[in-house]
Amino acid sequence: MKDQLTKLYKSNLNAFKLIRDTFPNGDLPGPFLMSPNSLYGSQKNKLLIVGQQTKGWTYDHDNIDKQLDTYEKFNVGEDYYPSPFWNITRKLEKALRNDPLSCAWTNLNKFDLDEDRPYGEYEQAISKLDAILIDEIDIIKPNICMFFTGPDFDYRLKNLFTGIEFIKIEGWSIRQFCRLKHRNLPEKSFRSYHPKALRIQQLEDGFIKEMSIYS
Repeated sequence: MKDQLTKLYKSNLNAFKLIRDTFPNGDLPGPFLMSPNSLYGSQKNKLLIVGQQTKGWTYDHDNIDKQLDTYEKFNVGEDYYPSPFWNITRKLEKALRNDPLSCAWTNLNKFDLDEDRPYGEYEQAISKLDAILIDEIDIIKPNICMFFTGPDFDYRLKNLFTGIEFIKIEGWSIRQFCRLKHRNLPEKSFRSYHPKALRIQQLEDGFIKEMSIYS
């Protein structure tokens, strides 16, 4: 798996360099590249979390191996503070009867901007890398894919997954939480609010209860 991901990322090295060359004065850590740990492949419900972007990362845009090493040392938030993102992700792993720290994690945006979401011409340039996500999914073959991207990124998903369907879940609005259907996604694919929004809007418990159905 790691060899396949490394090959994928190295084939996109010029595209990563172009982002940095296009915005030499921008604070653009990345690219964010995944390297799932050994627990991931042993889970009955292999879970892939798709986030929006990191809140800071390393800057070795021309060194794929170093970026993969950063991902591996981070180990899906093992020693990170219990932010809503990682706290709810741990609860989701438990609800699916997976081991702690067993999910894989990637982001729609391969670079963040000033530890936040890219905007304007930055986002336009970074979105040209979105197709990498399809290859990542094909390589790691998750059984469950959870997009914590919220409705604000739905237009990116529609551009990436042509013909994608957003299917209502009973008791939820499509903006809050829905199923996704597309040939390049596993059958159990979902899009929800970012975990921070789930918590602020007091939807966290209901979300975890709903996802436990798929364990």
